[in-house]
Amino acid sequence: MNGLRDNLASAKGMSERRQLDSLIICLTTGIVLGLIFLARGNTLPMHSVNDLSRWATVYSLAERGTYQIDTTPWPPSIDRVQIDGHSYSTKPPLLPTLLAAEYLLLKKLSLGHLSFQNSPEAVIRVIVATVNLLPLVAFLFLYSRYLEDQNLSLWAHFFSMCSAALGTYLTAFSITLNNHTIAAFSASFSLYGLYRIWVLGERKAILFMLAGFFAGFTAVNEFPAISFLVLITAGLLWKVPVPTLRIFVPLALLPVSAHFLTNYAATGTLVPAYSDKSAYEFPGSYWKIDPQSGRLVGSRVDSLTGRVVLENPTMIDNQYEPWPVYLFHMLIGHHGIITLSPIFLLSFLGIFLCLRCPPTPKRVFALMSLFLTSLMLVFYTFFAGQRNYGGMCNGLRWLFWLIPFWLFFLPTGLSECENQRWFRTAALLCLLISAASVFYATRNPWTRPWLHEWLFYEGWIKY
Repeated sequence: MNGLRDNLASAKGMSERRQLDSLIICLTTGIVLGLIFLARGNTLPMHSVNDLSRWATVYSLAERGTYQIDTTPWPPSIDRVQIDGHSYSTKPPLLPTLLAAEYLLLKKLSLGHLSFQNSPEAVIRVIVATVNLLPLVAFLFLYSRYLEDQNLSLWAHFFSMCSAALGTYLTAFSITLNNHTIAAFSASFSLYGLYRIWVLGERKAILFMLAGFFAGFTAVNEFPAISFLVLITAGLLWKVPVPTLRIFVPLALLPVSAHFLTNYAATGTLVPAYSDKSAYEFPGSYWKIDPQSGRLVGSRVDSLTGRVVLENPTMIDNQYEPWPVYLFHMLIGHHGIITLSPIFLLSFLGIFLCLRCPPTPKRVFALMSLFLTSLMLVFYTFFAGQRNYGGMCNGLRWLFWLIPFWLFFLPTGLSECENQRWFRTAALLCLLISAASVFYATRNPWTRPWLHEWLFYEGWIKY
């Protein structure tokens, strides 16, 4: 009888947690959906030259049948290159190709009412909602299921859930078209499948499909995430070689193949357009580089008039700071992972706690997360070219795809001292600052973070 009573109590507790998780997911969905409808930029609901560049390709491909963005309804974006006298977006073409297909489907189903000609704002809002909001909901749902497996206290469970829903920049950037949220959500889906295979010992085909396809899709949306794809491919080949070769590898190759096919269809080469420096050497190019100084000497296009303004880029896009300064600001400065999203202090604590414990399957995840984080910091500090923090944007957007890895260890970091009042108070303060950073960014994710803004107006930094 006691065992039955305990099982019933456990089932009731899980049911109540799921209901509360559903409320958090519903609240987050409503907030993001409202922000998508409220979005206003210089051009329709587009927030910056970054998403404008992608929309230009979507429009050209769907309405004109070409990847060339010479003629669109909007001013030309600075994020473009010129090949054989024609302009192309600097963004990889796979994502715009998929969105062009979605647009044509929307247009057909709505009998032409949802189109760039008749209702461009509605088209953009619907596509942003499908490409960002639906994956956000799936991400939160899977994270909720992951938390159920961790045997957490009620406080740690809902702190983690609220952090994932409202405490990371994935929520803020879900209101604008970009590759970073898509890469992060894809990484989370792959990580969830990998967790159930590696830690829980499950061998369902759907898990290998999930881990493989979305690891590949993460890599083609965030090229440095190739490191993640290589790591888990090697790990799974060692641990479970047969299903990895039969299911994981073919599914991982699907998005990778699609990336190269669309890139070749767009420019006639397998190499991304932005990697060809000569493609930036055209009149009006913002990204033209002086060969002697190595600095940007390009122009920009006024987003309202469409005219070329002869102004050298002198702000954040043209920064070449010493590496210690750059690394400082990436970690604890104006674009700092820790200063803008201090909840990840608890995640890093969780990683080190896992590393300190005896070897377990979860310890492998801690090693992988620490390695990928360190690798990305080294790469963007020393090998990525300009040290410009990703340009004018909230947060260190190039590392957003690692957020699911950090959230994976947040419950472990909370469990160390969660019964201490001082610890809970400090954790809540971290969540407060993180959520404030997120909602400050929702006015326009492609602007300075609040800390950067404050330092700029105080005169401590000049860009």
